[in-house]
Amino acid sequence: MSAPLGQAWRLLNQGEDQLGADFYYRTFAFAGPKTQVHTTLIHHLGNQQASKAILYVHGYTDYFFQAGLAQHFVDQGYRFYAVDLQGYGRSIRPSTPPNWCDSVEQYSQDLDIALATMKQDGVEQVVILAHSTGGLVVSTYLAHPYALPERESHYQMPFPEVIGLMLNSPFLALPFPPAVLNRISWPIRILVSALPFSYLRAKKITTYATTLHCRFGGEWDYRLDWKPAEGFNLSFHWLREIILAQRNLAQQSLSIPTLFCHSKISTIGKDSVVETQQGDGVLDVDSMKQAAEKSFTNLTEVVIDKGFHDLYLSHETAREEYLQAMDNWLAQLTTTK
Repeated sequence: MSAPLGQAWRLLNQGEDQLGADFYYRTFAFAGPKTQVHTTLIHHLGNQQASKAILYVHGYTDYFFQAGLAQHFVDQGYRFYAVDLQGYGRSIRPSTPPNWCDSVEQYSQDLDIALATMKQDGVEQVVILAHSTGGLVVSTYLAHPYALPERESHYQMPFPEVIGLMLNSPFLALPFPPAVLNRISWPIRILVSALPFSYLRAKKITTYATTLHCRFGGEWDYRLDWKPAEGFNLSFHWLREIILAQRNLAQQSLSIPTLFCHSKISTIGKDSVVETQQGDGVLDVDSMKQAAEKSFTNLTEVVIDKGFHDLYLSHETAREEYLQAMDNWLAQLTTTK
């Protein structure tokens, strides 16, 4: 683990976030595997006296831009925070490739910084909401063998209690049907281990991206330099570390109350926008479901018909169904906490 707080990270800058006057950002610097890296914590200014908060963790080729999602939880009485992990969005720097990681475990310090800062703000209990690769990052973090009291002792400061986890289409398995995944997992691992410094070049705009961004007829406007329509170059080293993290998570048994939301079907490889919009155009739902059921022992599953890969970015009917599912689950969770 890292050094105590005073030596572990430092606040670089802070101020009004690009999302507008309702949002505030804080960027922290800390030592990464090879060089100094940055992480950025964004929070909505509503409900500053509330003791419970949502912490949102984005996916791959992603960052936090969903202001309406934050407002939704603020309207429900929560404080809302989001983190742009090192190498993503507001935390991208020229010194390291975007989205690069030596291992999935290195994002633990981003989460430590976020949670410790939330505690300093007066937050006592946290529910983490994680999308796609963020779901793997957070699950890996929560499955880590060191416990909350040890983190508090190590950093010489208190942390809030993480009382629940909400997963939005988590990247817990490679995007292949279970039968295919069983046959190709080892060959893929051998390939990416043999070519750790190779990349798949990002050249073509993905059909999924055209379902989202207003430039292509979608309803969302976000920064295409931070969430490019063709994606970033895919590192084989990154893929190897994702596969390793998925394999390690499959051997864990997490008892934290968990809401698992996903689309009804997968639409990977569909040629048209309309076909892609009928389901998850990025991951395989069946493999995702199988992996979640294996690792989480206190799991509530909700299927969102015609939900996109990022369920919040779905068309309004599916989006509202997704938000209602989270509200219902949170209501049940908070009655027991």
